Amino acid sequence: MKRNNIMKCMVAAGASFVVSGCVSTCASTDTPITQEPEQVPLTQPAQPPKAEPEKKDEAPAPAKPAKEEAKPKDDPVPVVWKDPQVQPEVKAEPKKEEPPKEEPKKTEPPKQEEPAKPEPPKEEAPKEVQHSEEYTRSVKQMQGGANISEETFNEDKKKVLAIIENLDEIMKKNDYKAWLTYLDDESIKYWSQRSNLQKVSKRLPIKGVQINSMEDYFKYIFIPSRSGHKVDEIRYLTETSVKAVQVKKDEDGTIQGDTVYYNLRKINGQWKLHLPTL
Repeated sequence: MKRNNIMKCMVAAGASFVVSGCVSTCASTDTPITQEPEQVPLTQPAQPPKAEPEKKDEAPAPAKPAKEEAKPKDDPVPVVWKDPQVQPEVKAEPKKEEPPKEEPKKTEPPKQEEPAKPEPPKEEAPKEVQHSEEYTRSVKQMQGGANISEETFNEDKKKVLAIIENLDEIMKKNDYKAWLTYLDDESIKYWSQRSNLQKVSKRLPIKGVQINSMEDYFKYIFIPSRSGHKVDEIRYLTETSVKAVQVKKDEDGTIQGDTVYYNLRKINGQWKLHLPTL
């Protein structure tokens, strides 16, 4: 503080640096100054003052008071009474919506695919087979629920018609012995009996003709009733019994019925001629 006052006195005098005058001037201040041994300022040696133009005598500047003027106090802060029951309204700041946190996906081990089970084969509905009209007529009279395929029907018909063609040749030649080879055993046994031959003699349309043997039966009954007639189709009675017939048709081709000319039975895989009984 003392050093600061000394520097202030030197500036106020505006003349050469005189320590004693400054001290006397500063002594007039209200604040008592305790003298201390003079200390030479740690500055460079003072240079001789430059010649300045003479100035009119000016009254010495009044010394500044040592004490700084008290600064005006700030206006008292008004005290605002707050009601303890009244809470200040606090505006809620809008909450920032945070993006949903994505949970790390759980990696599941790949599932082992089970081998596909083979599906059972689907049963297809049996297709309705379209048969020929002749086949339908041929199996219509079958007994006992027997079943004949159309292929078997065609084979049997072919064999039966071949036999009938041979019989036509035999009848033309009156070949009794050849005729016997086409007969089944049951027919030969039946018509070998004299009583049966006598019965059939009475039913002949021609009076006076006697049937005494199977050869007479061949000449007077078998040949006249079948010679010159054509066989068209066969009719199954069972799988091993058929009739060879001629189909009767009217003028417009409508079937009216059948005329039976031969009966045949399958014995040991061969078709044999079976003669009707009384």
